[in-house]
Amino acid sequence: MKQVLRIAVFYGLFFLLGGTFLTASARNGQSEKEILVLNSINFNLPWAKNFYWYVHDQLRSKGISVKAESLSVPALIDTVEVKAMVTYLRQKYPFPPTAVVMIGDPGWIVCRELFDDIWKEVPVIITNSRDRLPATMDILLSHASLTEANSVPAEKWRQGYNLTTLTQHYYVKETVDLMYQLIPEMERLAFISDDRYISEETRGDVKDAVKANFPDLTLDLLSTTEMSTELLLDTLRSYKANTGIIYYSWFESHNKDDNNYLFDHIQDIITNFTPSPLFLLSSEDLSNNTFAGGYYVSAESFGDSLLGILNRILSGEQARDIPESVGGKENAYLCYPVLESHNIPSYRYPGNAVYINSPKTFFEQYRTVILSCLVIVLILIAAISYYIHILRKAYDRFRDAMEKAEQANKLKSAFLANMSHEIRTPLNAIVGFANMLPDVEDKKEMREYTDIIETNTNLLLQLINDILDMSKIEAGTFDFYPSLIDVNQVMEEIEQSMKLRLKGNKVSIIFTERLPECSLYVDKNRLMQLMSNFVVNAIKFTESGSICMGYRKEDANNIYFYVSDTGCGMSHEQCEHVFERFVKYNPFIQGTGLGLSICSMIVERLGGKIGVKSEEGKGSTFWFILPYRVSRPDS
Repeated sequence: MKQVLRIAVFYGLFFLLGGTFLTASARNGQSEKEILVLNSINFNLPWAKNFYWYVHDQLRSKGISVKAESLSVPALIDTVEVKAMVTYLRQKYPFPPTAVVMIGDPGWIVCRELFDDIWKEVPVIITNSRDRLPATMDILLSHASLTEANSVPAEKWRQGYNLTTLTQHYYVKETVDLMYQLIPEMERLAFISDDRYISEETRGDVKDAVKANFPDLTLDLLSTTEMSTELLLDTLRSYKANTGIIYYSWFESHNKDDNNYLFDHIQDIITNFTPSPLFLLSSEDLSNNTFAGGYYVSAESFGDSLLGILNRILSGEQARDIPESVGGKENAYLCYPVLESHNIPSYRYPGNAVYINSPKTFFEQYRTVILSCLVIVLILIAAISYYIHILRKAYDRFRDAMEKAEQANKLKSAFLANMSHEIRTPLNAIVGFANMLPDVEDKKEMREYTDIIETNTNLLLQLINDILDMSKIEAGTFDFYPSLIDVNQVMEEIEQSMKLRLKGNKVSIIFTERLPECSLYVDKNRLMQLMSNFVVNAIKFTESGSICMGYRKEDANNIYFYVSDTGCGMSHEQCEHVFERFVKYNPFIQGTGLGLSICSMIVERLGGKIGVKSEEGKGSTFWFILPYRVSRPDS
């Protein structure tokens, strides 16, 4: 009976804790992509709460659904409760999420069987992972101290699954160095932690770091395994100001009869019992002036590392193919009021730290007034200097202005000449035929006018798209998504689509040269854009004859693509400038616009080469060479 009641309470707790986060992350309608965050403990810990909401908000801004569950693994006492939890998750999430973020290894040990059936091959990111884990579920539930005998390498629990890990490194040495800088008279170090196995491993890390780097420093390990909360507070009260204190965690049951709700319940009162500031190994909320800070990775920085991995997974990469990594960028974080309250001189404060709740300086208080005065003074000085300069250099200024005006006029004229047909011609056609439409009664004639308007609108739209593409390429935001493609199929698609652009039957487009079979690891859209721009350019300058397109292996490492036409051709000098922007050699024919310039930039980004061979009156051959790959370069 008692066991049944325990399971009932356990289920109730899950619905209570999980409901809060599920409600917050719910969306109107269903989302194509869903991330499930499973916390081995719960979200009462400020680090976990800040980390979760930071990741949650970033993903929701991209339209990705985020759900969360608190597993409370340290509160589980037997395999019956473990099975109850797994059953709860199995029933609540019968459809696999896009990816699972597991905060802590215990949650993975408990939930691993889900990834053998309904969640099989779902990508998993285990954060805050450790090198060694309990050898069995019973050892995990017993909270026994981990030894070589009762633990195994973490890889044994993870082998064969589609997962990667994101480690949270604790910078013990750097934190103690920071404490020495602030409390140079420190002779004793107290480390506060609880009975979780991850806390035990952290205690070992602290012990090893102190032994290796600070052999003269006395270390006190204060743990729930050896003392009660009351004894802890009495011990802290007995310390002197030359004792440095690092607070890690102090999780206990909320009361003796409730093992299902873990609560770190001394954070709000512990500062009343300590003679020196409390330092940290991991991110906490410093804004409430409880902790002094420490040297660690912030929840936001760690979240950015996780988001980077999630973006790779959401882009199609498998978690098992992503190397294990250490999350975030470490830095010193300090709470200014806490340091002041312990009378630590400001000259000891490190200059490269991030300070929370720091007092405003004189400049910050009167920043607006000071900047306004400086601006007025600078304006006056500039005005006087400029006036004097004008008086003394009037002639030189006038001459320079004339030269610059003449140069600007030449540049403007050259630009307008090159762009005359690209912009003016379609605009004139659109405006002219649009004005004529109201006076046209014949439907056939009206259709011809609307076709002309549509054609010229497409020309303007293509010019705008080319300008946007070029801006993206120059800004480094142009997207490339390589995949393994069938080159023959892509070339046939280009051939068919380009035939639709032909007007009349004087010009034919032929896919002439190919390999029997050819697969290439490249961005399909970019390859189609390259070939399409070449063919469209050939159509512009070919009044009759044929346009041939094809490809062949240049050598074992390169593949050669080309488009040949029987158009007007170009001189050698014109070939040297054809990939520049808005090149125009014939005032009566539309110029090359930006298409060829974009092709050159795309080929460069793909690691290839581009060029043209042409002869006036006989035609041109535009070509590019790409690296021949059938898989990712790093595979």
